[in-house]
Amino acid sequence: MHERRETVLTAVFLTACLALVAVGLWPRLHARRTVPVPEVPELVVAVHGAVRSAGSYRLPWGARVADLVEAAGGLGPDAASELVDLAAPLTHGSTVHVPRATGPEGETRVSINAAPERELETLPGIGPALAGRIVDARPFSSVDDLERVRGIGPATLERLRSRVTP
Repeated sequence: MHERRETVLTAVFLTACLALVAVGLWPRLHARRTVPVPEVPELVVAVHGAVRSAGSYRLPWGARVADLVEAAGGLGPDAASELVDLAAPLTHGSTVHVPRATGPEGETRVSINAAPERELETLPGIGPALAGRIVDARPFSSVDDLERVRGIGPATLERLRSRVTP
């Protein structure tokens, strides 16, 4: 009888242990799987130049230059739209410049990537030798790339900036 009592107590003890383990594991075994929603930060970007409303804008992650231009009210009437890559992705803190088709005095800008040497020679401070070096250094992604041409320093670049486009 003593053995039987021991067997019953052992069975009760094991049942209690299994019940406690089951109660402890139940939430883990039957928890709803929730897919974590990734936190998507906003982009803060600036636009200036030939847009209707230049300034800084908050855009959703993954926005493109076209979204920024739309947020700024669209391109201005004097925008050189062919020089704006509307499909380019934006990065947080970046600035987009939309160039104007004409310079400050209304003159047509010269394309440093497409103009022949003769046309480049019409620019202030650009002679035949420097025009040849500009042609040899092509392509340029921005006007600032002109600094890599021997003979063009910061002063010359500032003189040319309003008269040329990439």
